[in-house]
Amino acid sequence: SSPFARVSSIGRGRHPSACHMASASSSSPPQQQPSEYVHLADSPPDGARVHEGLGRRALWTRATLFGSSLLGVSLLLVTLTSNGGPGLRSGVPSAGEELMPLSLEAMTSEPRSPDANRPPPVFHITAASPYEAGVQHGRLAGERIRGWMASAEMRKLAAWVATPGGKEALEQLKKDNTEAFPEYVEEMHGIAHGAGVSVDQVWCANMLNELENLMSQERNPLGHCSDIFAVSSGVFVQGHNDDWSTAVMPYWYILSYENVPGFADCAGVTYPAASVGWAPTWNRHGIFSTQNSLSPTRSRPWGLACAFAQRKAVCPARNMDEVIKGLSVGGWSEGAAMNVLDIRGRRMANIELYEDRHSVVEITEAMGNYSHFNEYKHLQKADGHPIDDPSTFVTDYRQGEVDRHPAPRSADDVRARLSDNWVFRPDARVASLLVDGLSGDMMLWCCGVRPSGRPAYRWNLFQFFGAR
Repeated sequence: SSPFARVSSIGRGRHPSACHMASASSSSPPQQQPSEYVHLADSPPDGARVHEGLGRRALWTRATLFGSSLLGVSLLLVTLTSNGGPGLRSGVPSAGEELMPLSLEAMTSEPRSPDANRPPPVFHITAASPYEAGVQHGRLAGERIRGWMASAEMRKLAAWVATPGGKEALEQLKKDNTEAFPEYVEEMHGIAHGAGVSVDQVWCANMLNELENLMSQERNPLGHCSDIFAVSSGVFVQGHNDDWSTAVMPYWYILSYENVPGFADCAGVTYPAASVGWAPTWNRHGIFSTQNSLSPTRSRPWGLACAFAQRKAVCPARNMDEVIKGLSVGGWSEGAAMNVLDIRGRRMANIELYEDRHSVVEITEAMGNYSHFNEYKHLQKADGHPIDDPSTFVTDYRQGEVDRHPAPRSADDVRARLSDNWVFRPDARVASLLVDGLSGDMMLWCCGVRPSGRPAYRWNLFQFFGAR
């Protein structure tokens, strides 16, 4: 497929969490070093095709990629500035073509999937409104969004929300989150428009944690995300494996919003049609966060969805205290574990949340080896009972494996722990990320390459926004 987006003239399990299983690759890691953004131009480089009649300025950025099947290949990334005019095409019908209506229960055939062994695209979006940002998001990621909506997991969820109980839960969750996050609802309407899917499909993509837990309380919490912290003299590092399923691997991408009215500048790993903030996320103030999905024995068919609550807390935050305050608002439908790095404040914390309760553990050098997986470690119910079922973790050996090692004291130690055979799951890992809190450097691995190998992307979080 073409490495650039073409401009069009139209206007048109348990399982998920931000931590949601990627297909493994037998290829050895490439030997070249990755580079940060190195090129800025007001027009696309040679070979980039732009649809005639472009009504908005396109800024093209080059980032050198490395992965199991892209060795030293430049990916052309496009950022849009919104002053009217057409958006980007990603498999959406052009002007004059009929847009086929897509219901929540439809999409039973599998569209052509992107190559899961290639590093994901990076979409930079600037827009005049949340709705227009959503339209651009939907157009850019349209092929991936439609592919994911046609997956077995999403079809199963669609069948459940069509039942009386499922429909009632969906409508109540929509009502609660519309009242709490109206700007995100506007954006979701734009995503649906841009991608050519229904608004309810976008709602479901953003509330997978809540809906799938309600669909079946028989949870399988294993295989969903690992976080390793290292803090000592001269070391301030957080590492994360983001796990889900092989089905989602071809469809994820990296999304950045900048200069969108009503939205704080924010970027992160993004699952199809979902909100920035659900998966690994960073903002322009040096805040980095990841989520570990947790498995409460029950959840409420109403309340705040974690994807929206996390975004609201993380994206505008300037320091750790603001993140914690935003996350601890209460009223969640279920819960999550948030791992947060405040680079400027030199603070690390793990925040466990459940409905109206939360617990914060700040990671310090005195603590030594600290890690978090998918089990509640320090938050309990009001009556002192566990929120999840401890017996379900008997066969999850990640915590014991990490605990038997000395406390990590370097970025290389964290990379080694994330690559450990008991922690790294080739049939589950979608992406791995590591942030050096002293320099602001972040590395991302994917496509079968362990964190001990060469990263697919490398950025500095302080230079990520406005650096194109």
